[in-house]
Amino acid sequence: MKDPGCMIQDSGCMIQDSGCMIHDTRFRITDKKTILHRVSCIMHRKSRTSCIVHRDNNGFTLIETIMVMVIAVILAAVVAVRWSPFDTIKLNSATRKVAGDIRYAQKVAISTQATYAAIAFNTNGYTVYDTYSSIISRSPGDPCSDNGGNFEVAFNTPRCSNFSGVTITTNITDDVLQFNSLGTPLQGIFASVIPSDRTITITYKDSKPIYIEVGTGRVSYQ
Repeated sequence: MKDPGCMIQDSGCMIQDSGCMIHDTRFRITDKKTILHRVSCIMHRKSRTSCIVHRDNNGFTLIETIMVMVIAVILAAVVAVRWSPFDTIKLNSATRKVAGDIRYAQKVAISTQATYAAIAFNTNGYTVYDTYSSIISRSPGDPCSDNGGNFEVAFNTPRCSNFSGVTITTNITDDVLQFNSLGTPLQGIFASVIPSDRTITITYKDSKPIYIEVGTGRVSYQ
C-alpha cells in the first residue's frame, strides 16, 4: 500500500508519514491487501505532520504487573513470618538456660556433697532441688528462675515472658534428673542409674535436644 503521505513497507512494517516514522520488526504484513495478522496497525491522520498508530501487543499491562508485585510481596511476608529469626533466637535462648540450670544442679551436688541434687521437669518448666523432694535451691537471681526466692522456672508465667510458648519433654524416668556427690546422673524419684544418654527436648516451633551423657553427666546441645 502506498500513499504520498503514508507508506507501509514490507521491511518489518515501516509506517512512514511526514515527520512520523514507526518501525517494529514484530509487525508482519501477510498479503498484498495489507491484512495484518495478530497486530492491528491503524493510522489516523490528523495532519500532514502527525500520525497515531494503535497496536495490539501481547505483553503485560501495568495493572497486571502491579498485581504480580503485590502477590510477591505478600508471599515474601508470609515466608518471613513463618521463618522468623526471632523464633530461633527464643528457642536457642531457652535451650541455653535449661542446659545452664542442669549444670548448676550438678555443681550443687558436687560442691555440697549432697545425697542428690536434682531437677524435676514439667511441660512448662522445672524446679531445682539441693536435695530432691525436700529442699528447693535458692534462686540464682535470674527473674525467670525466682519464685519467691525458690529456684522454680515456669515458662508460662509473666516473669518468664521471654520464653513464653516454650515447652519441655524428656525421656527421663518420672521427668526427674538427679546427680550424686560425684556428679553422676541418675533418673527418677528413686535415683536409679541411667542405662544410656538421656535427652531433654526444648520446643518452640522447632525442637532442640539437650543431651545428658551417661556416667559423666556431661551436658551438651547443638
